[in-house]
Amino acid sequence: MGRTWDDKNKFRIWLDIEILGCEAQAELGMMPKEAVRVTKEKASFEVARIDEIEREVKHM
Repeated sequence: MGRTWDDKNKFRIWLDIEILGCEAQAELGMMPKEAVRVTKEKASFEVARIDEIEREVKHM
């Protein structure tokens, strides 16, 4: 249960949702399908870096 709510899993879910949004936009012709492919290949995150940025901007 703890893994469900940890930051890494939360950000992975958020990234998955963003990619789904990109896929929908590509299907509607709002962005190139190639951009979705590249996004899927390159999209990543580091929880420590997110935490560092959030400490600075204080927006979470």
